[in-house]
Amino acid sequence: MNVSTEPMSLEHVEKKFLADAEARNLRPATLYKYRLVLKQLKEFGDKRGLFLIANFDVDALRDFRVSWKNKNLSASKKLGHLKTFFQFCIDSGYIRDNPTRAIKSPKIEDPPVLPLSDDEMKKILTACNTHPDAERGTQLKALVLLMRYSGLRIGDTCTLHRNRIDGKGMLDLYTAKSGTKVRLPVNPVALKALKRVPQTNDYFFWNGTSTRKTCTNIWQDEFSKMCARAGIKAHSHQLRHAFAVDLLQHGVSMENVSLLLGHRRISITERFYANFTLGRQKSLEADVRKTW
Repeated sequence: MNVSTEPMSLEHVEKKFLADAEARNLRPATLYKYRLVLKQLKEFGDKRGLFLIANFDVDALRDFRVSWKNKNLSASKKLGHLKTFFQFCIDSGYIRDNPTRAIKSPKIEDPPVLPLSDDEMKKILTACNTHPDAERGTQLKALVLLMRYSGLRIGDTCTLHRNRIDGKGMLDLYTAKSGTKVRLPVNPVALKALKRVPQTNDYFFWNGTSTRKTCTNIWQDEFSKMCARAGIKAHSHQLRHAFAVDLLQHGVSMENVSLLLGHRRISITERFYANFTLGRQKSLEADVRKTW
């Protein structure tokens, strides 16, 4: 492959890469992550006086990784986005060698899955009911209940279009993160809460004009404040964990739980929730021994 003899700036190559990514119709969530890592790379380069793509050698990129706050899986995925960008530079003839090949992926240690407990759920719902802004409290309660009984991520929940839940209470959508289809009945408790949300537009929790990322950030912040009022430390993803663990403890197969969560591969589900299935199996074995 011919390598360009003309010095290419990082800014120029970045625009070429993003234009190509958009032309391939990549999901908005993926485009956002590419833009974010390239924005951070440019900021790092500006501080070091690195303006050409050829200036970013192995040592520079290792220093760039040191500056990340990301850990575990987040750091691994971020490195993957960086590797994809530099491979694009190779394929386009902007550089001769890929400096990211020498950068090893971090060791991933998944944090333990901590589903939201029933007691924590009660405290959160109480905080919703006593919210100083009654309308906001109504929205928060509906958001929390929908996440707890559907397993949706907060990004999919807060941008949910009203027509994604039909008259029979069936939820049907493609998730933003993986693009997988999720279809399941919504718990009547959550449906009742959703009906109380004022209908100002076509969405339950979104004005439809801001970016999805902005909407998600707003509700993440609202959830954190609500947990503080409830006197607990929790993350919105624990509602998704509670949904999954509840299914497993009621005998739902790992394969079906994976489908309901919208995971692309069952191995993802097993990585997070295998211990809960194992715990249930041990309990069943103990019950059998009691009959001896």
